[in-house]
Amino acid sequence: MPSPERKISRRLLLASSAAAVAVPAAISSSAPALAAGRTRRAASLKLDSSTYLELDAAFLGTQTAHYSRIKKLADGSFVLFYQSAQYAWNVLSTTSPDLKQWAQPKVLFASRKILDGADDRCYATADGCVLDNGDLLVVSSFRANRGFSSNMLEDGLMLRRSTDNGRTWGPEQVIYVGANWEPFIHQTDTGEVQVYFTHIAPKVATQGTTGSTGVAIIRSHDRGRSWTPDVRQSPWAADRVAQQYTSTTDDGVKKFTDQMPSALQIGSNGRIALAMESHLANGNYMISLTHTTNNWPDKLGIDQSGPADRQNNLFLGAGPYLARFPSGESVLAYNQGSRQWIRVGDADARQFGAAETFLPGTGYWGAIELAGPRRLVTTMANVRSGGNKIMIGVLDLVS
Repeated sequence: MPSPERKISRRLLLASSAAAVAVPAAISSSAPALAAGRTRRAASLKLDSSTYLELDAAFLGTQTAHYSRIKKLADGSFVLFYQSAQYAWNVLSTTSPDLKQWAQPKVLFASRKILDGADDRCYATADGCVLDNGDLLVVSSFRANRGFSSNMLEDGLMLRRSTDNGRTWGPEQVIYVGANWEPFIHQTDTGEVQVYFTHIAPKVATQGTTGSTGVAIIRSHDRGRSWTPDVRQSPWAADRVAQQYTSTTDDGVKKFTDQMPSALQIGSNGRIALAMESHLANGNYMISLTHTTNNWPDKLGIDQSGPADRQNNLFLGAGPYLARFPSGESVLAYNQGSRQWIRVGDADARQFGAAETFLPGTGYWGAIELAGPRRLVTTMANVRSGGNKIMIGVLDLVS
């Protein structure tokens, strides 16, 4: 009898980035910069091969680990989040003092029966953030296994908090209700906590349209204890900040893209860069960037493309993740051709150099995180028929 994890249907993903593995073959490491006339920065990254490791399936407690995320904690240690199946089931975490020795993983978000046993609540695509006071927040999408998007009350975003560097966790807290995917949690220099996510519920609820996405945001001014807007009912609309028109259905319904967001503060007074994957009408997944100079003051309408400051469909790729060194270099990681590719960019995260690959395995949905002033840790699942591993590598910034 197959495990419950294997019962989760791919169709339930709507337009999520799961299909990113089907993107055409990987671009060369000698690929040009984004546009003619832009030169690659002198700074580059180099893998410290002595630190590279893989956590195997036996240690991870699942044959199908995916969606790894690493965060550096307030005490200098690290936490790793991952999910136990490709699309959703449980989210687990483990901690390490040095990126080498890892504690026994524990289930952080556990699937369970709902609706009097008629369905299962499952969790996926978790992301974390260390706040200015040292608290660690993690946000995960949750949904009804069978009833995803047909029962919006059973879909949403769940938050948990740790005040002791991931050793123990507080209770679950619902912070958004409605079908969604791929949250990213971020704190600005003003203390505002932001959760960006793939926003699909309003189109489903009001126009019956699947496969249309965008990026929305909810905000907290009390370190994650309350959220604005507080979305609990139809049309399940948060504050839409980015979406790109792709096509119109035969019924005249406009469809949009932009999903799997990653935000990066690039300056004071609300200057933020946002990287997204864009799933085009021709089937390609592309990396797009958008910027704000004052913390996304405008809410897009349900059929409005925006914002104005955009760089659309820059190159093939999916699942982007942003970071920035204290010296100013931005870094963009993403998937293409089942490899993780990384580009070093300018301080504004607008211009990026050539793509390079460092992790040896193949998979998808990776992430990056600063490990020191000139060190970056990168992670991704190494998808294998004998059981997935999670790759962890440390990159040094060199000039």
